Amino acid sequence: MTSLISWLDASTEENSKMRELVKLFGTPETTDDLGMGQLRDAISNSLFPGTSVLHLGARYMLLVPWAYLSAHQTTRSPEDLRKRAEESERQLIGRFKELGTESYIGRDAGRNVRQLPSAAYWSALRRYGIVNAETDRSAVAQLMCADAPPSEEGEDGHHVWNQSLPQPPAGFPRTEDRGLALSQDEARWLQERILSTCPGTMLAHVVGSDVSPAAGLWAPWLDPACRSAEGEPAQWLKDAEAFSFVHNGATILYQQLLAELSMKTFNAGDDTSESTRELLEAWEDQRGSKRELLAGWDVEDYLSRAATLNRGINSNTTDFAKAMTEAAMSPGKLIDDKGFRAAVETRERLMKKTNSRFRNERRLRAWQPPDRVASLSFRWSQVRRNVLDIHAGLALEGQSNA
Repeated sequence: MTSLISWLDASTEENSKMRELVKLFGTPETTDDLGMGQLRDAISNSLFPGTSVLHLGARYMLLVPWAYLSAHQTTRSPEDLRKRAEESERQLIGRFKELGTESYIGRDAGRNVRQLPSAAYWSALRRYGIVNAETDRSAVAQLMCADAPPSEEGEDGHHVWNQSLPQPPAGFPRTEDRGLALSQDEARWLQERILSTCPGTMLAHVVGSDVSPAAGLWAPWLDPACRSAEGEPAQWLKDAEAFSFVHNGATILYQQLLAELSMKTFNAGDDTSESTRELLEAWEDQRGSKRELLAGWDVEDYLSRAATLNRGINSNTTDFAKAMTEAAMSPGKLIDDKGFRAAVETRERLMKKTNSRFRNERRLRAWQPPDRVASLSFRWSQVRRNVLDIHAGLALEGQSNA
């Protein structure tokens, strides 16, 4: 029977989280086989609040409000407003294609894309005070139409949208000609929004920095722009590096255990564990360079801070995080650690129950040894894109929205 994820009567934010979950399941390097997503997200949200793996450019945080505000100039019907705003979002896909924009929402699916930018970015719009923090996407059209009737351009909907929001170009979205490139005024406005709503975070630090993130570095702790941070952002960055490493080791060991079980269960003639053993050996080669980091990492403090942010993190999850750390710091090889091997199997059984590959032969048969198990990077690819967009706009001279 096909496994499905479905939800009913959920808020827009819940729907967005579920879409993000589906995308994560479709990305091998971020699949959460061991149920560490809550601890991962505590770091991601503390470093980079409002961000998402669904983000493809900072300018969407202007394009989405413009879709609603432009539509509201010609209608007072909530349902009509919703339809017109969504149609504007779909029209942008065609405009981006005409403009030769490289990466944007709907590039592959076209105007029939199911995941509209407004759904992907709504949490960010709320977090940065671009839309009223209490406004759900499903209610925004109703709230805008409950305001004073549309009159002069730019005077409507401001109890919903930030009053300092730059105005959309006349004829938007048909006249849109910048794609996802921010003007200087737009970039400055987004920078001010993030700095004012996310003070004391790594996101505010890199957005406000004179140094832009480097294009080729996959993790924030490798980037000079992030490494220059101090205080709380620096502590979360250390948590990110340490947790990513120990989590990666545990995940590779999980794959190795499946390879061993697959050969035993199906009497496979080929050695299906060769690739996972190589991955473990590569991880072991990194251990020497990480020992100082792990020795100075207060995992108890990290778990306490994470639990304060998310009360849903239970003792089973924190206990397994401690076990991952202890195993990574032990002198012996991970593959020979019988106690941790058992802990990994127990954790996967607990999280997946009847779908556990250790007890479900059909699921085990469908498993394939991975060529790569990527480390957690805490949305850095998407964050870097947004920050570089803002910095590129700020660097422009003499360009406004006019």
